[in-house]
Amino acid sequence: MNSLRLGGMGIILAVVLSMTANVVARAEEYLIGPEDVLQVSVWMHPELERSVTVGTGGNITFPPLGDLKAAGQTRDQLAARLADRLSTYLRQTATVTVSVSQYLSQSVFVSGAVAKPGRYGFERLPGLLDVISQAGGATAGADLTQVQIIRRDGDLRRPQTVDLARTLAGGSEAGLPALRTGDTVVVPSGPPAGVIIPADAVGVLGEVNRPGLYPVGTGLDLWNTLAAAGGLTARGNLADVRVVVRQKDGSTSVLPVNLKEQLQRAARQPVVVHAGDVVVVTGTTGWGSAWTGFTQFLSISRDLVNIVVLADYLKKNVR
Repeated sequence: MNSLRLGGMGIILAVVLSMTANVVARAEEYLIGPEDVLQVSVWMHPELERSVTVGTGGNITFPPLGDLKAAGQTRDQLAARLADRLSTYLRQTATVTVSVSQYLSQSVFVSGAVAKPGRYGFERLPGLLDVISQAGGATAGADLTQVQIIRRDGDLRRPQTVDLARTLAGGSEAGLPALRTGDTVVVPSGPPAGVIIPADAVGVLGEVNRPGLYPVGTGLDLWNTLAAAGGLTARGNLADVRVVVRQKDGSTSVLPVNLKEQLQRAARQPVVVHAGDVVVVTGTTGWGSAWTGFTQFLSISRDLVNIVVLADYLKKNVR
């Protein structure tokens, strides 16, 4: 419904109004966490000033003191500990200041139709509207009726769809779900004019001649699906085809398929893809070439959970 599809200016205005209407008092002192970026300065010793990142184990490395535990401490507590250790090293009283330049232990990812997609850290996690505003607001053509919050649950990703346009039209954020550290917020684009999205479609990406969405009815063999997409390009790697499968509970899994081995054995083992799945054919020269047609596909796909999972999987597993 066009009246519920708002662009960047509308959401920015709504965020400003929500911020003036909802002033949240600061809670307890911030506790430093893994991946936070700290700025450490020592009075009268500029040579010791540096930026340090808290490791996944909770430690920082601060020459000349070596490794120190930082996670779970306040800024003042860590500063006091550094000052105590440095006073022994410098043989004089040290005054240390610690500040947090990037709150990455309290961060969310924002992607899709926003001005500045990326990872954003906060001293206190704000609401959904404020996070989208931090990413520059929704762009023109953003479909705010289908905003997704994707939450990691162990090895699974669980999506929640939010009709943010309806919330904005109602003028209250009360019904919006609270964000958690590690969540991914995806703001989709509406389909281009004249594009019809098949209800029973799978997405085919990567080294195929015609990347896009293809109807599969109640299910279609993977070979036939690839044929519908024009077959593989010269760079396509039959030995490394990935199928992102949507489970009934909304979670996803990635199925690697070696079609080259099937050809060599002259035994085509049936792999059936279903509506909502995403098939990607990687390239022989690296994972980057697997994204042929990705932008076009993302602009017309509503199955954004699969896109996020696929991107994460390829970056970690395909070289």
